[in-house]
Amino acid sequence: MSDPEGRFLHQIQLPVRWGDMDALGHINNIVYFQYFETARLQWYESVGFAPLASAEQGMVIVDNHAQYLKPVVYPATITVRMGGHTPGRSSFISTYTLTVDDVLYTTGSAKIVWINTQVGKSMPLPESVRQQVS
Repeated sequence: MSDPEGRFLHQIQLPVRWGDMDALGHINNIVYFQYFETARLQWYESVGFAPLASAEQGMVIVDNHAQYLKPVVYPATITVRMGGHTPGRSSFISTYTLTVDDVLYTTGSAKIVWINTQVGKSMPLPESVRQQVS
């Protein structure tokens, strides 16, 4: 695979909120994961899956990473790009880049496992998802 981001899946733009900041004056580390989550959920629903709270199948995160390259400060508008690669039987790797004005500030990744929400166990990736991340 030549592109470490994998196949492009989704992109969002969000304003940085004053409340996203920490005592040091930049975005709190945990908030980056909320930005990644927003992109992931928008992608999930945009490809036709029911909202997670009411779905019979869905996704869970079993591993989450971020690399903070530069601090983002208020005010700013961020762009979060989500990619995907390395599909397995029931999982794939999602990747994230966070930029401001086309400058890279943060990268991230998460292992997503597809589950049957009724029994709480993994299930095979839907073919439509497998095709997007292959």
